[in-house]
This record gives sequence, C-alpha cells and structure tokens, in this order.
Amino acid sequence: MSYLIRSSKVISALLLAFVITGCATSQRMSSEDKARIKSTQVSQSVEKGQVFLLAPGGAAVGMMFGAVGGAVSGGMVVDAQTAFVNYLNQNNISIEKLVQQEFENALRASGKLSIATSADAGIPTIKLSVPQYGFGVTHLLSSNVVPVLQMKADMVDDKGQTVWSASDRMLPSIASPMTAIAWAQIQNDPKEIEAQLRAAAKYLSNKLVQSL
Repeated sequence: MSYLIRSSKVISALLLAFVITGCATSQRMSSEDKARIKSTQVSQSVEKGQVFLLAPGGAAVGMMFGAVGGAVSGGMVVDAQTAFVNYLNQNNISIEKLVQQEFENALRASGKLSIATSADAGIPTIKLSVPQYGFGVTHLLSSNVVPVLQMKADMVDDKGQTVWSASDRMLPSIASPMTAIAWAQIQNDPKEIEAQLRAAAKYLSNKLVQSL
C-alpha cells in the first residue's frame, strides 16, 4: 500500500509538470497572410525538450533497455530517462527526425502550402519543436503505456514576424488517441518504440496542419 501511495504521488507530480511545461496559445494566419503565402520551408533543426517516462508500478525500468539500461542504477526517474535517451540514440531513433518527417508528410497531403525544395530567404520558415516526448502508463494500476508527445510549430516570415503558431500534445491517459500497448511489448524492441512515436507524431502533425 505504501508503494502505491508513493507511486501515486510521483505520477501526480510528473503529470502536473507535463501539463505546465511548454503550454502555448495557437496563432492563426490572418486572411492577408493566407492570400500572400503559398509556400514555406521547414527548418531542418528541430528543438528537443525533456523526456517523460512513467512505467507501470514496480517495473524494472533500468533493465528495460538491455545493456545500456542495466548499467543505470536505482530506478530513479532521472536515471530511467537517461537510460531511455541512451537507448534511442544507440538504436538511431531520433524524435526530431520522426516529427519533421511526419509534419512534412501532413503538410504535403493537406495541399495548403507547398514545401520549397531549396532554401529561400524570401519565403516563411516553419520551425518545429518537441517540448516533451516518451511513454506513460494510462492509469496508476495499468501495465499498458501510450506515447507521450508535445509538438509545436511556428511559421516565421522573412521579416522575422510569427505569422502562424500551433501547439498540441497527448497525455498518458485512458483518453489518449493512441492505442495502449503492453509495457512488455516495447521492452528491448526499438522498432516498436519507433513505430509508436512515429504514430504519435503523425497524429499531432495532422492536427497542427489543420489549423493552417
């Protein structure tokens, strides 16, 4: 019982931190900007924020990531996050690349703006950021997790003015738009981890592009 109480407090604190971190207000394009802007370029640099990792109660997070995770001691939140980041790097999983690819796919599919194939200082640039990413249990007693992701996009014109801005996120919750997956299914399976993060990036990219 004491373990559940401690776990509940940790979960509450982490979820509160997640809610507070990176909140942004969307800025829609004006009718004038929509009339004049027909193409854009997407910055190759994607800003990455902190990891959110909340495993089922009692899970040996340190051992989840094979040899890399096994070298991390304790099971503290920071240690688990470090192990997760190291595991992604070791398996060439880049949340920045996934977000950029899925956002560009969503923008092309929408037909709202064309994407310039070469750098052009005269057209706006969309800058993407990922304030938070990772995985979390859907509720305290669950052994299932869902991707956790927050994305932000800002379009800046050639004068340095922001003409469009949008932000969205998905929380670790039973209300998540992603299908929950057993924690055991992503243990030591980098392909599944990448697939889950890509699906989350695709979902949020489509939502962001809808606001253009």
